[in-house]
Amino acid sequence: MTRERWAQIGITTQFLIVVRTLGEIFRLRYVHGTNFSAATAMPYVGGALIAGCSCWIGVTLYFFRRYILSAWIAIGTVAILLAYKIAVIGW
Repeated sequence: MTRERWAQIGITTQFLIVVRTLGEIFRLRYVHGTNFSAATAMPYVGGALIAGCSCWIGVTLYFFRRYILSAWIAIGTVAILLAYKIAVIGW
């Protein structure tokens, strides 16, 4: 695989993380029903913002042909979001 392909996979992964994280809000709304509040969704919105900003950085680096750095941003994003989930949302 080429460096460019790894960067593309990383960017795609980051985008899917954004979609999955925002989709979790709908699941929470279904589970909590009338007890659902914005405070319940805020940790997930924060995670989506982290993933969205990282995706933006990865795409920007990709356009400047910094493929390896773009791929490393994707790996770092996964690690940061895992730490965020454990610290803020819980395991």
